[in-house]
Amino acid sequence: MTYENPKWEVAAHDYNSPYLRNWLCTHSFFKYPKLLGISRVLLGISSKNNQLEYLVDFSTWIKAHEDLKAKLLADFGIFEKLINQSLEWGEKLNAWTQKNIFEKDLSKLLGAELISLLKKFIDMQEDEYAYGTALPLLDFSNFSFVEGNLNRILKEKVSEEKFQDYYSVFTEPEKNSFAQDQEEDLLNLIGIYWGNSEWRKDVTDKSLEEVKKKYPEFYADLFRHTGKHAWVYYVYMGPAFGDKDFYSFVVDYVNKGVEPQKKLNALREKRNRVLEQKEEYLQDLQVTGLDEFILRIASKVVWAKPRRKDYQSKSYYHTEKLCREIAKRLFVSLEQVRSAPVDILEKALNGEKVDLSISNTIKNFHICLPNDDGSVTTLIGVEAEEFSKNKIKRSEEMQDFSKTKELKGSTACVGKATGKVKIINLPEDMIKMEQGDILVSSATTPSIVPAMKKASAIVTDEGGLTCHAAIVSRELSIPCVVGLKVVTKFVKDGDKVEVDAGKAIIRKLD
Repeated sequence: MTYENPKWEVAAHDYNSPYLRNWLCTHSFFKYPKLLGISRVLLGISSKNNQLEYLVDFSTWIKAHEDLKAKLLADFGIFEKLINQSLEWGEKLNAWTQKNIFEKDLSKLLGAELISLLKKFIDMQEDEYAYGTALPLLDFSNFSFVEGNLNRILKEKVSEEKFQDYYSVFTEPEKNSFAQDQEEDLLNLIGIYWGNSEWRKDVTDKSLEEVKKKYPEFYADLFRHTGKHAWVYYVYMGPAFGDKDFYSFVVDYVNKGVEPQKKLNALREKRNRVLEQKEEYLQDLQVTGLDEFILRIASKVVWAKPRRKDYQSKSYYHTEKLCREIAKRLFVSLEQVRSAPVDILEKALNGEKVDLSISNTIKNFHICLPNDDGSVTTLIGVEAEEFSKNKIKRSEEMQDFSKTKELKGSTACVGKATGKVKIINLPEDMIKMEQGDILVSSATTPSIVPAMKKASAIVTDEGGLTCHAAIVSRELSIPCVVGLKVVTKFVKDGDKVEVDAGKAIIRKLD
């Protein structure tokens, strides 16, 4: 079977992912039989002007889902093993890229050695995709192992009035995310200088360059903070956060009058309170077997699923250094390296004459599709356009919302807010975001976190219990509704809306 035979449908959307990542992600599913002992799924990726469509043949996802579901129902402890495998491999991946790429003097390596590092990186990233994507594979069709069972248990055991409280406690992440670690480190940094009222005033009035000259010790601390956390919002291709980005977070805290120590104490108190409530609720519900397992594992799942992506993000950040070294050797841009097939880069580094301008065409529009022989076909140009038009099934794009006043999705974080809509999908969209706006997105990513921090509510087309928007909204205590499917078509920039996250509704206001 070639890439042309499957029935390709659009399953999800994403943004800002280079060809290198799209190719290796597509190829990673060939590892399912060996690493997971289940049939592989068919997934392809179409990228046009950095807007992605994830393409799937649903019949293969159903088969792999049933394979994994059967294993799970026979021994639900396998689920936690999958989580641990993903986390353990992510740590190995980060350790390897840190040592062999980020901390290494790549200028002394031969071209063949650079390509060897790139191939090793791809292989390890593919393993992490295989382990990590097994978890969302379980939440497929009408079967949702964690969220579905959690809803069932709580609806059976608690009143409607108590449901949201119990749900929030059992889905509170059991540990900090890397982004939360960054926030707490930054709060500790601000706390050092908080008692200096002149510093607080200067932070709100002066540029980073001015503050750097007047408070060199503060800048040194901020510089160290940047070095440690620059990768946290990197995702697939950055850019990495710089000192100006983190300084903007400092300014935001000071402007809001957030006292660092009080905030840190409140975070610790909340974590301890939730842990105590979780044990109290478990005793109250008196569950055993699978139900007890679900209630105990839910918080780990909410923490672990996005953490897998964070491990990958950190290694993509490390590997930018390798891509830059290859770009330097070939006298091309970083983007061209990320958009070039590895075999072409290998030939170029070996001194062979190749046409690297093809990377510009690939960057603008490419489709990665798997074949049964273990290869991945890349379509570009007219071939990609024709395939996209004739071979990919998409849901109806145009819908009439003239008589529709509200949409209903799934609650990610309770609360209510009213404000103006700003549709934010890409980092360059963030310039239009103002404090108190309602952030609307197809699916949020770490690269738009600065805009999310300004939002009074967040709503998304896609996502569930463990999506990025759900995680960040709970960290920031911002009302959030996910899984609305068409909200980015239902509203436009400037629309005034009300978000009632408790009821999972967004409503247009006249």
